[in-house]
Amino acid sequence: MAGSGVQTVSRALAVLGCFRGGNELGVTDVARAQGLALSTTHRLLTALVDAGFLEKTAESRYRLGGALAQYGQIAYRQHRIYLTEPHLERLAATTGASASVAMRYGNEVVLLGTSRWREAEGHALQGVLLPLHASALGKALLAFSQVGQDELERLPYLDGTDRAVRTADELAKELTLTRERGYGFNDEELTAGHRTIGLPIFPPDGGTDVRFALGIRGTTELMSAERIPFLVDLGRSTARDISVALAQ
Repeated sequence: MAGSGVQTVSRALAVLGCFRGGNELGVTDVARAQGLALSTTHRLLTALVDAGFLEKTAESRYRLGGALAQYGQIAYRQHRIYLTEPHLERLAATTGASASVAMRYGNEVVLLGTSRWREAEGHALQGVLLPLHASALGKALLAFSQVGQDELERLPYLDGTDRAVRTADELAKELTLTRERGYGFNDEELTAGHRTIGLPIFPPDGGTDVRFALGIRGTTELMSAERIPFLVDLGRSTARDISVALAQ
């Protein structure tokens, strides 16, 4: 019985994960994605709706529910991300790029706070979850943490453009470069026409345990090779300010 209950919870969480992209999905869409029977999928979706994690539309499709927004706000306050907002907005206004704070969540990066939309973004807005191997933020978080080759071997290398690394050995070399220059770099590896700089946010006491990273994202025109050093310098200064703010 206990094993069956754990399996049900695992399946429900997997079903919920289908909605990470922000799309509305039907029962058939979810069943196909999870390899489940329609009856099982419908039962799991109904339970998630009852819990407030999903909403059912008039067209009998499903989307993320209000309970997740509530939990998101709780996490936002618990991590004190609101303290980073003035620094993100200042950096975005100075550079014309978008700025964000993120942390690792399993095999992905989750954006906890982002500056308001900038013209530099165009219509190619990034998602809330990013793959570790192909994002500048992910590279920064991996490079400045205790990560072994065995963990890199277990990462999925599915997402990203044809410019993204595809093996653990390639990623290991990229992380060595990230540590040497002090920042991660995404050169159109997630979205064509966009680049991102990822900088570690070190604790203000001089420790090396990096929990958060700062991202600066913009078009390739905005983030030209000539501007990268300028953006990195501003980013490092902002990362230090954010580190102090979060420690208060």
